Amino acid sequence: IGPWAAGHLDWTPQAGCTGVRPVVDKYSITRYSTGEWRKNNQYTLTPRATDKARALEIQTKKDIEKAFVDMNMKLDDSNKKVDNRIKDLTYWKKQVEKTVNAITDEIDTLDENRAKLKGACKILMMPEAISRECLELRTNRYEPDLVRDDAEQELIKEVAIVGEIRRVFLNTLAKVEEQMLMNKAAKASIELDWSDKMVALKLDRKNATLSPESNLILYHPGVARWPENATTLEYW
Repeated sequence: IGPWAAGHLDWTPQAGCTGVRPVVDKYSITRYSTGEWRKNNQYTLTPRATDKARALEIQTKKDIEKAFVDMNMKLDDSNKKVDNRIKDLTYWKKQVEKTVNAITDEIDTLDENRAKLKGACKILMMPEAISRECLELRTNRYEPDLVRDDAEQELIKEVAIVGEIRRVFLNTLAKVEEQMLMNKAAKASIELDWSDKMVALKLDRKNATLSPESNLILYHPGVARWPENATTLEYW
């Protein structure tokens, strides 16, 4: 391409013929001939072309109206689902709160019983100590008086009974403490579930107030993607 292609052009009678125009740049005004320009205008303004444009415009308007109708229907459906979700969350939140209160009362009751059992175990030490002391004093008698009479038999029975009662108390105390640990772990899990439901309820209530005209709506990639840590409705 020579230096004449930088805007300089010598006109010739054949300039309007396709295939014989010299190379020109964006400053040229001889890209199309007058005949080509008129022919293009005639084609553009023919009824066939304008009717096609009008039909396309009408179809586009119909598609836009249909899209808005579908969007409003889906919006109403989404709002109903969000409202139902809020009702479900509110119901289950109350149930979880009742469960937390119930398990808290049970833990308090177990704690009171544990304190009573510990106190009972301490109280048992007194009659056991008295019975053992009596048996020990009886062994200090002179040999002719070392007899196993009814009184000694009753003292031996009393020591055995006290020991059996202590064993039952200690076993019960161990079970109470084990149950308390289980209840505390269950309470922590329930409270965590309650916290999750509170967050979900807060978000859904916020979602229920949103609309297509809300200024808080932003576009984020992957918002409709199913998250990996999501649970099914049945499991929830």
